[in-house]
Amino acid sequence: MFAKIYVFRVMPKEELMKSIEKYCQKNRITSGIIIGIIGSLERLKLSFLKELPGKYITKECKGPLEIVNCQGSIAKLIPDNKTVLHIHMTASNEKETVSGHLSEGIIFSTAEVVIGELDYQLKRKKDDHTGLNELIERD
Repeated sequence: MFAKIYVFRVMPKEELMKSIEKYCQKNRITSGIIIGIIGSLERLKLSFLKELPGKYITKECKGPLEIVNCQGSIAKLIPDNKTVLHIHMTASNEKETVSGHLSEGIIFSTAEVVIGELDYQLKRKKDDHTGLNELIERD
């Protein structure tokens, strides 16, 4: 299933999504599973789907926050062949826990990212009903 497993660190003050995109580009990862991310954030933006087609709201949380759970996918968007990340995260401080679709995260101390590169290409395509770039079945 996995062609290779990658483990890397995102440094303080770096933006998590951009760092993962950059790492994937550098290592030519276009199809994979984000197995997990742990670490801490100084700021987090999460999005929540409110209605179809594809209407989101965004919540910003100030840290420091601990990344409790994080997983997602890396796929090619059809037909433009762009690599896209789809990540969901749960984070907490001493008072609350929040979770949702990761829009932005600024690293506080560190983030340890684990990606399993797949031996086949995941693909996404805009769905007329949801208005979102949905995963499509494997060829």
